[in-house]
Amino acid sequence: MKKQLPVRVYKKLKSYGSGEEILAKFRVFLKDRPGSLASFSALIARFGGNICFFHYDRSLDSSRVAVEVTMAGTRELDALLAGLEAGRCAFEKERTAADSVDITTAESILEIKVKLENRPGTLSLFSGLLRKHRANVLYMLYDEGIDPDSADVAMATKDPAEIDRLLDAINKAGYHYRVIYRGAGEEEVEHIIGLKLVEKFFLRLRKLLEGRDAAEVKDLVGSSQELHADLIKFYSEAGKHLEAAEVFEKVLTLASMSRSRTGARFSVSEMPPVQLGRDTTLFGFRLPTTENIYVFTHAGELTMIDSGFGIYYDDIKKLLRERSMDPARLGRIFVTHPDADHAGASGHFAGEFGTEVYMHPESEAVIEHDNRAYGMAGTLSGLNKYYTRLVNRFTDCRFPDHIRWFQTKPLGTIAGFDVMDSFLIGDAEFDVIGSRGGHVPGHVFFLSREHGLLFSSDYLINIRSLSAEDKNHLGLYKYLLISPNGNDQVFKEETASLKELMLSLDAELKKKGNAALILPGHGGSYPAAGLTQ
Repeated sequence: MKKQLPVRVYKKLKSYGSGEEILAKFRVFLKDRPGSLASFSALIARFGGNICFFHYDRSLDSSRVAVEVTMAGTRELDALLAGLEAGRCAFEKERTAADSVDITTAESILEIKVKLENRPGTLSLFSGLLRKHRANVLYMLYDEGIDPDSADVAMATKDPAEIDRLLDAINKAGYHYRVIYRGAGEEEVEHIIGLKLVEKFFLRLRKLLEGRDAAEVKDLVGSSQELHADLIKFYSEAGKHLEAAEVFEKVLTLASMSRSRTGARFSVSEMPPVQLGRDTTLFGFRLPTTENIYVFTHAGELTMIDSGFGIYYDDIKKLLRERSMDPARLGRIFVTHPDADHAGASGHFAGEFGTEVYMHPESEAVIEHDNRAYGMAGTLSGLNKYYTRLVNRFTDCRFPDHIRWFQTKPLGTIAGFDVMDSFLIGDAEFDVIGSRGGHVPGHVFFLSREHGLLFSSDYLINIRSLSAEDKNHLGLYKYLLISPNGNDQVFKEETASLKELMLSLDAELKKKGNAALILPGHGGSYPAAGLTQ
């Protein structure tokens, strides 16, 4: 026997006169394409081998097969191994290009439990039937010790209509089977066994996007090895942080959806304008993927709070012009934090119009390292890193080449927060309040005590104003409590402090006949009194 091959042999299963039946365990690496399994199992049958265990899961490794085979003796096993080598079945994993995304529709996927007689050649015959219909095996498990008469098989065809023809052929061949999953149903894609992680992502996108839009994102990933690798690494990290990954993936999917909401399909929800004195008016716009931008008009100038995803840049310019606001007059953008949905278009404005962009200096490291959690303690650094890279690229995030930094020496405190800096918009003065680190590094809030306005960004989100679809895909109920935050406990404490601050400010303003207003990063604006409901 060839000792260099990864084969373990367990002898003396059954005596055969002068010989003895043996059990061999080994693995091979096959090409991920229709027919590979049929050719492999046919070779085993040719040399008299009977498969008693077979496992292939394309989602774990698109080429590796683990198998246990009973043979009449070592001579037959040597002949089998030689035949496998001659048939170019590799015993060691070869270097391959990045996995392609072959499946983007669940309708082409079928999983069945099929009865297979426990004798040599059975798997070969069944696999040959799959090959005739160009069905690529995604997953197969047969274990004689658990169920000697049946196997679980998941497969996919290029043409969804081929599934019906395949099932008809399986019926005519006399196989008994039970359908476990068929893509036309409503089952969640997470239940499909054998899909590559990237394919699962695109199947989720199909629930949100039209086919051409999902294809555009697929092409975007396929055209960039770096982007493809980041998506794989994101899923690898996601396996270590299941609860966090669920929310991150929803936001990532929502970010991908932004690519299909541009141009003719771009729309906004407008908030009631707020008048601040004679010459200053505040307008709020909720973009298609729930994030908000705020625009002040004052003395012929424009000032913006947060900028939205970069993918919306041209649409935002058009939006402003349609409302008689010249984007060329956008002198400043004040950014609450360096996430793509709040800062992604800021660099586009700076590049075209010379708009000055202001951010917390801790944002610099986040931008430089492409990691929204850079420098923060905790176990989610890897997940945040690949999530940040993916979202930024999907949404055309562009930060300015030159950023103006808020000064950070405390000017005072309010509700347990440091007041770092201040600025004027028209005659309205705003404090720059530094977060204590609950969400991401470089996060600030903007507060006008005189007018009772708080730009709270990803804190104090107005959940009631969002649609059921928005809540589902943004994962907002969890978003308020867990994974997108650098420190969940600090985030909760900050949220409580902000509520207390705004309720106190609202009580003071009501004595003057006014009321405090919260302007969140997602959802509509709402009166501070709503915090008690």
